Amino acid sequence: MTRSLILTESRLNEALERLLKGQPRYVKATGKLTLNKVNNEAKLGNSYIHKFPKFLAQAKPLIDEYNLNRDKSIVTGLDVGTPLSEMDGLKAALIRERKLKEKYRLERDNAIKARKLLEAQLSKLAYRVYELQENQLNNEIVVTQFKR
Repeated sequence: MTRSLILTESRLNEALERLLKGQPRYVKATGKLTLNKVNNEAKLGNSYIHKFPKFLAQAKPLIDEYNLNRDKSIVTGLDVGTPLSEMDGLKAALIRERKLKEKYRLERDNAIKARKLLEAQLSKLAYRVYELQENQLNNEIVVTQFKR
């Protein structure tokens, strides 16, 4: 291996260790551990990690074990040391969005009611204007008989 490949593989190993300890520098510590997270933590390009099959063979069992322990701890409610608030955050966001949707529906319904009331009032006013115009025309037109 060339010197740069050895250096890159050591960066991957360090990134994996940081992620397993729950102390990443460049990615979030929440969620499942994936090869992509290791790749991003090592600050490598997209899918660059796949150029190291030996590292992949070494890292995949560690990642699977970490994720399995994490899933078990979520089910049993134990703390692994990594923040598990991602799910709580998503639930809170979902609740907030549902409340917003309900608020918007209520505003929409109120706006529709107000529009209908305004349309009814407008139609009454338009009819009244028509009546007044007809009345005025009838008063202006005076038909008189001429004597012959």
